[in-house]
Amino acid sequence: MTPDTLGPTLHALARAHRARLGALLAPHGLHAGQDLLLLAVWDAPGLRQAALAEQLGVEPPTVTRMVQRLERGGMIERRVDPHDGRVVLVYPTPRSRLLESTVRRAWTSLDELVIGALGDTDAARLQRLAAAAILALTAGRGQR
Repeated sequence: MTPDTLGPTLHALARAHRARLGALLAPHGLHAGQDLLLLAVWDAPGLRQAALAEQLGVEPPTVTRMVQRLERGGMIERRVDPHDGRVVLVYPTPRSRLLESTVRRAWTSLDELVIGALGDTDAARLQRLAAAAILALTAGRGQR
């Protein structure tokens, strides 16, 4: 069944992308969503959990659970900030670094899949339109 309005179409697109990404990550012991946290930590080791929550657009308790799970899996480690003992910083482990290229390739392969289906011009247009839609949907988030 093909959704016939914009909202269900966007939702179906996001679900399809997440499912395909999940299938690529599962053999490596990762779930969709964890990859984004790892990408953030690989790109900026030593982030605060609050900064991760903001960057990922999720609530702090969600990041706490993700960090705990990834820490149990040996993918990240938490260290107390040497300048402020109340703050915990998140770092990648050497084990997670071994998966970095795999995760980045998974994202690249999804991009290539979509570009292959749409063509370069339409894929670029979709990216611009999606960015505009995200701005429209997140503008004034606190307002009702």
